Amino acid sequence: MKTNLAKLLFLLLALPAIRMQAQTENTDAFANIVTPITITETRSLHFGTLSTSSAVGTCVLAPSGTRTQTGGVALTSLSPTATSAAYTVTGTAGIAYNISLPTTNITVTRNGGGGQTMTISTFISSKTGNASILSGTGTDSFTVGATLNVGASQVAGLYQGNFNVTVTYN
Repeated sequence: MKTNLAKLLFLLLALPAIRMQAQTENTDAFANIVTPITITETRSLHFGTLSTSSAVGTCVLAPSGTRTQTGGVALTSLSPTATSAAYTVTGTAGIAYNISLPTTNITVTRNGGGGQTMTISTFISSKTGNASILSGTGTDSFTVGATLNVGASQVAGLYQGNFNVTVTYN
């Protein structure tokens, strides 16, 4: 019985030593930093020169720079001519990005006072789905068009406003 008691005592004393053995694994940790994405306007949105009548209408400017009219708007070839907005995007090569355009109308106001306004709506980019991928050099470009909503007998003058275009990594 002394032998069994001695064996039991030995096992009980050895058990904590077995449990206390630890194993260590050296684990790698990583962080990937990308170049901040930037956007630069290279050309402003300009609907060009047009005339109005007693009827409301629109001037639709495509991202390609072509324009069409509806209602009481007549397009002219007078200067300044129409241009879609153009942008250059830079960042980390090969990474996808999204373009965010205004989703509500923006107001343009006639310079020189008087308080006359028009709205611009239905912004559209040249990129399908407002998304693209930066090239191997980390650059890309796109254009933006929209619709100018012209009132009946809109007062003549230069109308001006601004809007935001945002790019984010996807």
